[in-house]
Amino acid sequence: MDFPLVFRPLLAPLSKKALQAFRKDAGWPPVGDEPGGSKPTPGRVQWVTVDCCNKMVGIARLEMAPPQFCYVSDLIISDAYRRKGVGDWFMKSIERYCIQFGVPRLLLEPREGTRGFYEKMHFVADPYVGGFLKKDLNPFRLRTFALSR
Repeated sequence: MDFPLVFRPLLAPLSKKALQAFRKDAGWPPVGDEPGGSKPTPGRVQWVTVDCCNKMVGIARLEMAPPQFCYVSDLIISDAYRRKGVGDWFMKSIERYCIQFGVPRLLLEPREGTRGFYEKMHFVADPYVGGFLKKDLNPFRLRTFALSR
C-alpha cells in the first residue's frame, strides 16, 4: 500500500447521497431496501471514513454501545481501493478507535462474500447470535500495532 490513508470520524451523519454512491459501487441495494445496517437505531451512531489524498475511499457505520460492544455495519471500500490493504488498515483503525472509548468487542453481520475477510481479521462466529461474527479487542496488541507502523 503506497498511498497515504487517514481515518476520520465524521462530525455529522454521512449524507444519503454519499451512502447511496458507496452502496452502488459495492453492488448493494439502495438505502432502505433491506433490513440491517442503514436503519435508525437507539445506540450512538458514529460514521467513520478512510480518506486518501482528500478523497473518501471507505466508510463504516459504528453503533457504539460501550462498555459492551460496537456493532459495525455498512463497511464499504471503493472498488478502486479494494484488495490493496485499505480494508485491513480501516478495520484496525476502527478497532483502535473503539478501544479509546472502552469498547472491548466488535460485532457484525457479514455480507455474502465478506466472511473470509473478517475471519482473516480474527473475527469468529458469535455463539449467541446466529450469523454474526465477533472480535474481542486486546488494547495491548493494538497499541503495539500502532507503534510498529
